[in-house]
Amino acid sequence: MSEEENTLRESTATYVTALLDRPVGEITVRQLRQIIQEVIREEQRAAVSIDAEGYLVFPDEASYAAYLDTQPDRDPSRIRAYFINEHGFKVLYSDWVPTPEKARELEEARRQITAGEVVDGEEVFRELGL
Repeated sequence: MSEEENTLRESTATYVTALLDRPVGEITVRQLRQIIQEVIREEQRAAVSIDAEGYLVFPDEASYAAYLDTQPDRDPSRIRAYFINEHGFKVLYSDWVPTPEKARELEEARRQITAGEVVDGEEVFRELGL
């Protein structure tokens, strides 16, 4: 961010802070418009950004997935976008689509996990003496 942008941002923040103590009926439409524009800019900054390589960067998987859903005819690898997971890693979806058989296996595994029918990895390691 340039020094000029920083100064403008600080002055806007100071201006908005000063307006917070005034009743809404005392501000002009122009002032209200400026406040709304600042809020929208802040929200857009939090929602999506563009990295140095031109990729769209989403703050969470849900917004990334929603964006991919807007382009159903393109594989994820063809879309220059990713999201940052809770550990701070860049993540993007694979183009891999499971076969019907693999999809059934995955669904069965999910069902077993939900039903508590799986053995904890720590328990397996203990039994193996690892």
